[in-house]
Amino acid sequence: MGINSHYVSTDRGITKLVQIILGFVICSVLCANWYGGASCFSEGRIGFTSGLNFVALLINILLFILNLCEFCAPKLESIYNLIMTLLFIVATVLFLWYMIQYSAWGVWMIVTAVILVIMVLIYMADTNSSRHQHQDHIPI
Repeated sequence: MGINSHYVSTDRGITKLVQIILGFVICSVLCANWYGGASCFSEGRIGFTSGLNFVALLINILLFILNLCEFCAPKLESIYNLIMTLLFIVATVLFLWYMIQYSAWGVWMIVTAVILVIMVLIYMADTNSSRHQHQDHIPI
């Protein structure tokens, strides 16, 4: 088992790096503010968004390291990306609901909402690319 340094320059590697960077941004923004004296995991909608992003960030780091070590599980990653797409859609809707209910239109809240939408799009694209990753072989 060696190091696959080529993975970083592939579309999948770049996508995983972008997911990790945006995950750190969301964690930083949501957990830097204390919403009414509560932590970033206490209010239901903010808590779901923060918790989901935190778990996704840890899994993305793990998958990035595994892919660097030439451990490839395309079906697992495809299922993971599909589930994360659906969960991030739910998180985005819940976060927008929170923003509307409490009129939380601060710059960082808007930035977080935009990044959540970008995360949904990235997970959708990654689902599509992981699904088609091994379909280039000739069937026998």
